[in-house]
Amino acid sequence: MKITPKQYAISLYESTIKVDKVQAERRIKKFVDILKKNNDLSLSNKIIEQYYRHYRDEKNISKIEIVSHKKLNPETLNQIIQKFNKQIEVEEKIDKSLIGGIIIKMDNNLLIDGSVKRKLKNLRKNIK
Repeated sequence: MKITPKQYAISLYESTIKVDKVQAERRIKKFVDILKKNNDLSLSNKIIEQYYRHYRDEKNISKIEIVSHKKLNPETLNQIIQKFNKQIEVEEKIDKSLIGGIIIKMDNNLLIDGSVKRKLKNLRKNIK
C-alpha cells in the first residue's frame, strides 16, 4: 500500500509534537531515512504542505492569503487581520496584474474579491 503525503505528514507531526528539539531532530532524520527507503523523497514538498495544514487544523488556526497589487502598509494589514475572530496565519502575496483592491482567501477558499480587476470584469459582463 502506498503512503500518501497526508499520512506521512500526520505521522511526522504526531511523532515530533510532544518531544524536545533534540528528539524531534532525531525523529525527522529517521523520517527522511524512511522516505529514502520507500523512494518517496519526491513527495517532500507535498508532505511539508500537508504537515502545515494538519498543524493549523490541530491548533485551530486559519490561513489567510491577502493578494494585492503592492505590499500593504502595516496599518491596513492590521485592520484586515482584526476582522477575524480566530487565530490566523497571514500570507501576503503581490500580484502586479491587479489594478487595485485586494483579494482575500481563507484556507484556500475565496472569501473576498475586492479587486478592481474583478469589478471591471463584472462591469464588462453586465454591459454585454
